[in-house]
Amino acid sequence: MSVKVPILLMSSSSLNSRALPIALLVTGVLFLSVLSGIFAAFGNVILLIALLALYGLFFVLAAPAGWTVWIIFLAAFLITGPSAYFIRFSQLQWFTVLVSAALLLPVLLHLLRSKANILAAPISKDFFWPATFLLLITFSTIIDQPKFSEFVNASRHYLFMWPLMLVFMLGLVRQEMLVQLWKALMVVAVMQLPMAIYQYFFVAKKSVRLSPWDAVIGTFQGTIEGGGDSAAMAIMLLIAMLTAIALWREGKLRGMWMVLVVVTSLGTIALAEVKAAVMLLPIVIGLYYRKELLRRPIESVVVMIGALLLVGGIFMVYEKLHYGEISTHTFNKNQATSTYDRVMRALSPETESSNGRQLGRINHLVNWWDINVMSGDIQHSLFGYGMGATFASRIGTGELVNRFPYQLNTFSSVILLWEIGILGHLVFLLVLISGVQVSSRGARNEAVPEIHRIFLRVGAIGLLLLAITLPYKNFHFYSNPIQFLMMFMLGQAAYWSRFIKSYEKMNGS
Repeated sequence: MSVKVPILLMSSSSLNSRALPIALLVTGVLFLSVLSGIFAAFGNVILLIALLALYGLFFVLAAPAGWTVWIIFLAAFLITGPSAYFIRFSQLQWFTVLVSAALLLPVLLHLLRSKANILAAPISKDFFWPATFLLLITFSTIIDQPKFSEFVNASRHYLFMWPLMLVFMLGLVRQEMLVQLWKALMVVAVMQLPMAIYQYFFVAKKSVRLSPWDAVIGTFQGTIEGGGDSAAMAIMLLIAMLTAIALWREGKLRGMWMVLVVVTSLGTIALAEVKAAVMLLPIVIGLYYRKELLRRPIESVVVMIGALLLVGGIFMVYEKLHYGEISTHTFNKNQATSTYDRVMRALSPETESSNGRQLGRINHLVNWWDINVMSGDIQHSLFGYGMGATFASRIGTGELVNRFPYQLNTFSSVILLWEIGILGHLVFLLVLISGVQVSSRGARNEAVPEIHRIFLRVGAIGLLLLAITLPYKNFHFYSNPIQFLMMFMLGQAAYWSRFIKSYEKMNGS
């Protein structure tokens, strides 16, 4: 009996429908070329920049969406971080989010060509929680009468990456590209080790700070002096290691490549000193293989012992590489010196920085509760102060930044509570949890190709990991690579959900 399989991704007919955008591109380029020559002759730099932006829009509009997605991937994971680290050009991260925002154009063209409606039942159901989150952001920002600078600052954190999810959800890229992106993620994981080795031996070893290992961030965002997104890098490495192990277990990846990804990722984590990631490693593996481990109790015990030994071994490496040298130069009795003390201090939700600029996580939440809920401020409790209220940059300073002597935006949960309130935090959590559920359902459906079922299972654990780490760090909003991963995993889940619905409808299930 033949089985009908729905085709949601772009076909040759849809490629032919790009004739009009390509014709417009050629015409537009000729017109803009003439204007560029005129403005260059008169030395009008501002108008030249505006024209370059128009060139970019024409490219995104006419080129296949997959090309743009690869540009965003490479920029987010391999370009913006090193440019900020080595030449202090952190503004390049705007390129990533602006290109992602420009993907809204091909999304709208796709909906017009296919005569689809974003409010149609199959689409709106898959995009319900993200749409609700975006509406809450907009509402909470409008009612608090934000400054223009706050809106611009926060747009790249809250708004501009969502078109990327729509590209994956609507199938504007080929299924093969989804596989290629997962494989590219493993390549990126391997590439972190050479960067980490350089950062450890030539930057961290020469630093006189109490935590010189903060300078080890791979290709992620940060600076030599102040460190950066080492936690975000570690989360990416956990997902990449899980991907490699899962593919190897199912015979989709050679053992040599799996070992390469795992060993280099562990080596990077060891050099970067990310204690939370070390403790999350056995949890991630256990969650992915929970059913297999429950069916085989003896193997489960062996795996648990091995995981604990691995964690202990990495902490011993931390003792040798990092803590030993620091302890010999530490004269502050209150400063943790042993590995155990440092781990407990990192786990403590009440730990504060010595200069008082950063509060412990529990203290942050207690202060938010006292200032908003206990004082009866219903509006700010439920909806917050609007996006960007806790963030400061060269463009502008958020409303709340100068009200407190300590930094507010240290982890995602407190950012969400201050900026979009209890409702915003709850809905964002539901976005991640619904992504976990949809990914898990898709991974169990035989209509989905086997390799994509593996990626859906990995995506479910990845999204759950992001939900767990909301009270840990702020990379959910401030790290372009993690935002790319989040949109990728959410979009992948929504795409296969739509695929399964179409498959069941066509086959009368």
